[in-house]
Formats: sequence, structure tokens, C-alpha cells
Amino acid sequence: MSAFARKILREPLLHFIVAGFVLFVVGEIHRQKTDPFRIVVTPEREAQLVNRYVLQFGSAPDEATRAALVNREVEDEMLFRQGLALGLDRNDELVRRRIVQKMQFLLEDVTPPAEPAEAELRAFYTLHADRYETPPRTTFSHVYFSSEQGAGAARSRAAQALNALATGKAHAEDLGDPFPDLGHFAAYDSRQVTRLFGKTAMADAAFSAPVGQWAGPYQSVYGWHLIHVDERSGAARPAFAGVRDRVRTDYLLDAQERTNRQTMTQLAREFTVVRAKS
Repeated sequence: MSAFARKILREPLLHFIVAGFVLFVVGEIHRQKTDPFRIVVTPEREAQLVNRYVLQFGSAPDEATRAALVNREVEDEMLFRQGLALGLDRNDELVRRRIVQKMQFLLEDVTPPAEPAEAELRAFYTLHADRYETPPRTTFSHVYFSSEQGAGAARSRAAQALNALATGKAHAEDLGDPFPDLGHFAAYDSRQVTRLFGKTAMADAAFSAPVGQWAGPYQSVYGWHLIHVDERSGAARPAFAGVRDRVRTDYLLDAQERTNRQTMTQLAREFTVVRAKS
């Protein structure tokens, strides 16, 4: 290298020009990447639009349809960016909820919990045995008496019917009024009975009335009833082997939930929450 060339390379003005050129190139690249008015339709994005069309319509789009898909994508992007520029995303509960959901998707369930050992599953089952306990159940029939003509009249009719059943002078199927649901219920738990009759004396009677005989009358949200409890079973706790798959699923869900809570706890450390006084 000649002395003149070395002199030029040491010239501060040249260094300034080169540095300025590099900054200009970097700035231009950054501007192109961040310019809200520059929309780049990549081959990957176009392929996504085509694949979405195929999934929806079962065949690939022709060239005109493909061009229309791209044009629609560009128009949507224009509207989206202009909306952001106008601040339309602010104070919008729907947009806020969507962003929250996407952040939850990004943060949660990222690291699946390890497969539990058998001993861990058994310990989990023992600790949460009440989850797997089957509730008391009852099987019963009833005769219904409508209160349309008055609650007192319906109760009186029910009492007379009970006497007829007790003395063998009548059959249950020949008594009462049409009921909007079934007349016989097999192996119902308390939630099912309450959902049907409400929190009423009739619902209680399904689990307290004597077994094997007609009893009543008991009132429900519909009217009055006589009830015949065929059988009842108490709460039961199944053996571990019978619910092992459920225990494993619950164990993994609980473990994932703990991990998600830890992730939110770590995120919360980056924020300061201040409650403004009204």
C-alpha cells in the first residue's frame, strides 16, 4: 500500500464519511422494517393465505382468487395500521381481552410438567381423595299433583292418594297429574335432584324418605308429590386403580397450574401497581 493510500485511510474526514454511510444504511434498514406505511407480503404469508383458502374450500385458488386474497390481506393490514396510528386499540375492551388471551397463550403451558411416578400419583390420590368420591345416589318414582287449583287442594289430593296407595285401593300410575318430566329416576345424585325439583322438601325427600314405601306429600317448585324410594347408596371412594387415569390427568393439570402461577408471579415482579385514590 502506497504512502498516499495510507495517508488517506488515516484521514479523519474519511472515517467520518464511512461512519455516516454505515449509520445511513442501518437507519434505512431500520426504517424499512418499522415504517408503518411499508407493507411487505412475504412468500410465507402468501402461502398461509392459500393454505387457509384450501382448508375452507377444499381446493387451491386460481390466479385471480390468489391475487384477490393478497389484495384483501394488504387492505386489512392498511386498515389495521391506520387504526393503530389513530389509537383505536386504546380503551377497547375487546382488543384488550384479545391481547390478554394471546399473552396467556405465550406465557402459559410453555413447559409441560414431567410425567409423575406411581408413588407421586398415589400420594396425590390420598391427598385429594374427596375428588374421586362418588356422591350418594337415589332411585325413586313419584306421583305429581299440580297446584294450579291451589296449593291446599293439591296437598289434600296427594294425602288422599297416599292413603289409597297404602291400603291397596289404587295404583300409582292411575293417580296424579301429568308431570313435565319423567316419573321414575334412576341413580340420581343430589345435584341432579335439586336441578329437577329445586331446593325443596321434595328434593330432600329423595334422600330422606323411607325406602320401599310411598311417602309424602312433599312440595316442590311444581306442586306436591308422593315419592317411592326404591334404593339409595351412600358416598363411596373408588380404589386407586379404578381412577388412576383421572388421578394422572388431575396431577398434570395441577402441576401445570402451579407453573403458570409461578410465571405470573415472576411477571408481576416487573410491575408496580398503584391504587389511585378517588
